Amino acid sequence: MLERDRVVALSDAARAAGVRPGMRAAGAAVLAPQVRLLARDEAAERRAFDRAAQAALRYTPMVAQAPSHTLLLDVGASLRLFGGPRALLRQARRDVAGLGLAVRAGMAPTAAGAWLLACRREPRARRRVLRQAALDAALDTLPIDLLPQAAPHLDWLSGSGCRTLGMLRRLPRAALQRRSGPDLLRALDAAYGRQAEAHRAYQPPASFTERIDLVERLEHTEAVLAMAGRLVASLCAWLAVRRQAVRSLSLGLEHERGRHARPPSVIELALAEPAWLAPHLLGPLRERIARCRLAAPVVALTLDTRELADAPDLSAGLFPEPGGTPADQRRLLDLLAARLGSECVRRPAPRADHRPEVANAWTAAWSDACTDAPTRVRTGARASAHPDNAHTGARTDARTNAKADARPNAPQAAVAPHGESGPPPERPFWLLAQPQELPVRGNRPVAGTPLTLLRGPERIESGWWDAPMATRDYFVAEDARHARYWVYRERDADPVRWFLHGLFG
Repeated sequence: MLERDRVVALSDAARAAGVRPGMRAAGAAVLAPQVRLLARDEAAERRAFDRAAQAALRYTPMVAQAPSHTLLLDVGASLRLFGGPRALLRQARRDVAGLGLAVRAGMAPTAAGAWLLACRREPRARRRVLRQAALDAALDTLPIDLLPQAAPHLDWLSGSGCRTLGMLRRLPRAALQRRSGPDLLRALDAAYGRQAEAHRAYQPPASFTERIDLVERLEHTEAVLAMAGRLVASLCAWLAVRRQAVRSLSLGLEHERGRHARPPSVIELALAEPAWLAPHLLGPLRERIARCRLAAPVVALTLDTRELADAPDLSAGLFPEPGGTPADQRRLLDLLAARLGSECVRRPAPRADHRPEVANAWTAAWSDACTDAPTRVRTGARASAHPDNAHTGARTDARTNAKADARPNAPQAAVAPHGESGPPPERPFWLLAQPQELPVRGNRPVAGTPLTLLRGPERIESGWWDAPMATRDYFVAEDARHARYWVYRERDADPVRWFLHGLFG
C-alpha cells in the first residue's frame, strides 16, 4: 500500500519478497515485480473500520475506535453469555475477519494493555491474560518501541540500557517525567491499570449504505455473491445494533468505467418477513444473484436499505411450532419468490362474484398482504336475501349456491339460499384458466368418453354489468373411467354447447 510513493503497509508475502515499510514504489517494483502496488484509500479504510466496529457491537455496547485502526471492547459483562473469554475472542476474530480484514487481537484487564499484547510481533506470543498480576508480568517483557509515546525518546532510553516496559517502569518517575514529559508516564500507567482510561463509545450511523470497490473484475455470480456476503454481514451488524430489521434492500453492481462505461445492474430484494440475520438475507439474495446475467464484469458493489422495520421479539415458547412459525413460512415464500420469480409464487385472493373465473384471483405471495393470515371470504350477495335483488347483478337458483373459488388450496365459502343452512356445493380441486368446449354425442357431452351427469344443475346467472354475461347450468359429471368433471351448458344457446370448467382430484 503506497502513500506519497512510499510503502506504508504490506502483506506477509510482500515482506517475504523483500519489501519493507518506507521503501519507494520504484524500488519495491524492482525488488519484487510480482507484488501488486495499490494507492492508499483513506475513505475506504474508514468504511472498513466502521464495518468492523459495527460487527464488534454484537458483543458489547461499549466499543471505541482508537488510533492505528484499533477497536477497544469492554467485554467484562459478556464473557458468560458468549461461553468464556477464549470463545468470545475466537468469535470476535472470526466476525471481523469475515469482513475481509486482517485481525490481531489481545485481551487484558486494561484497554491499553490489551492493545499492547495485540501488537506483539512474535508468532506464538501470549496475547490473552485475565488477571492483573499476569498482565504486569506480560507487559514487563514487551519492548519499549511498542509504546507510541516512547518513540521520540528511544535514542536516550536505549542508550541508558532501557529496552523493555518493565525496565521503563522501574526508572525514577520524577526524572523520567522531566526528561520525557507527562504523556509517556500517563500511557504507561494506563497500560498497567494505574490510571483510569476514558474512551468515546462508537455510535453507528442512522442509515446504512455500504460500498466495496474491487481490486479485480468479477465475471461470475459466485464471486459476486462472496463479496455481497461481506456487505450483508456488515448490514446485519448494523441492524443488530439498532434493533431493526430490513424489509427491502437494493444491491447495485457497477460495471466498467470510462470509455466502456455501462449503467449499473440493480437487484431489488423485497421480503415478506423482515429479516436481520445473515442466513435469512443470503438465501433469497443468492437465488436472485444466480438468476442475474452479468452484462459486464463487476468492479464495485453497493448495498442500500430501502425499508426498515423494528426487529420483532423472539418467541419465548418452550416447544417449536409444528411446521415452523409463521415467520419461517414467510421466509420460505421469500426464498421461493427469489428462486422462481415473484410472478410464479402467488396466494389466493377471492373476489365477491358468482362467476368462478372472476371469483378466483391471485396476488403475489410475498407482498405485504401475505403477512396477514388467510381468512374465509364470502363471495357474493344472496339474491333472495335482498328486496332489490334485481340491482345486485346476480341471480341464483333456489336449489343451489354461487361458486366461491375453485383454484387449488383457495379459501372457499358458500351462502345458503334463503338464509337456510346446508352443505356447500361440490367444487372441483382444479379450475381451468379458460373453459374448454366439449363435443356433444347423442345429447351428451364427451370428454374422452360420454359423460354421465351425477349432480346438478347449479344455475349461475351473473355479470350483466361487465360483459360477457354468464348464464350457465353447472353439473358434476363422470366418464367411463370414473374420473369426475365440472361441466356446464350455456342457457339460451342454440344449439346447446357444453364446456369443461374444472377437474376433481
